[in-house]
Amino acid sequence: MNQNNTDRRRYIPWIFLPTIVAILIQTAVSIMALEFYIVAGMCNYTGSDYTSFIIQVINTYSNGDGVAWTSVMYAAVTAFIAFLVYKKQYRDGKLSGLSGKSNNMPLTIAGLLLFAVSMQYVTVYLMNSLASAFPSWLEEYEELMESAGISTSMTPIMIVYAIILGPVCEELLFRGLTFFAAKKVMPVYYAILIQAIMFGAFHMNKLQGVYAFVLGLGLGYIMYLYDSLVITIIIHILFNFIGTICADYLPVGGDGLFSFFFCTLGALVAAYFSIICLKKASAVVNNDGNIADI
Repeated sequence: MNQNNTDRRRYIPWIFLPTIVAILIQTAVSIMALEFYIVAGMCNYTGSDYTSFIIQVINTYSNGDGVAWTSVMYAAVTAFIAFLVYKKQYRDGKLSGLSGKSNNMPLTIAGLLLFAVSMQYVTVYLMNSLASAFPSWLEEYEELMESAGISTSMTPIMIVYAIILGPVCEELLFRGLTFFAAKKVMPVYYAILIQAIMFGAFHMNKLQGVYAFVLGLGLGYIMYLYDSLVITIIIHILFNFIGTICADYLPVGGDGLFSFFFCTLGALVAAYFSIICLKKASAVVNNDGNIADI
């Protein structure tokens, strides 16, 4: 018993370590990228005012592709490291796709599509509610999105990060490393809650943190249902694709109080129904706990 407790306790740091390491990598990559822009700026700067030089460098870095390339490099490095650790520590070096994970692939596909769309609506209505209650949260969020280069006029590099590399990196970190470490030391539903909290906190702003927490709860439960990062990565990519590329084309109601309530309720019901579809089609939870390698 004592040996089992010791084995379990060694996983506790891994609940928090992926988030800490990801933040450190992000900071290190940002510093190196900014230093590169400073050196490049020295070659072209003709003035003598140091303050003006630094302002020019920061503007060049922020307004060009500097932030986008930094995000891409951070996500690629972090995803690579997380993948290697996840594969070795939690999967014994064996990886596969969705084979054996679904009893009904059409129902699984329908469920994941419905979940991605319905959660986009849940996010919209949740953000509107929070923005009405806390206007400063919305201002903070908008400033962050603008500084990160995530807007209506996103560059191709930022689109690659926001839709592909970001979701892959975050799924490896949270539905992979954090969730599996938490499962080693606590019941699975607490593990789902913990990884969602870490996922929300990782975004480091209140508005995005709240909806990331809600999304993380759903993705964590789906990870439990299918024991497959492939499916959570697909859902996360679809969610971000809808939110960044298709946001302007989504029909959104709820202009009045009652219509807003019913639209929000409808989005929640659709999300719940998608979970039912995914659970019904899951081979992992419906085949006597027979979990295939991911």
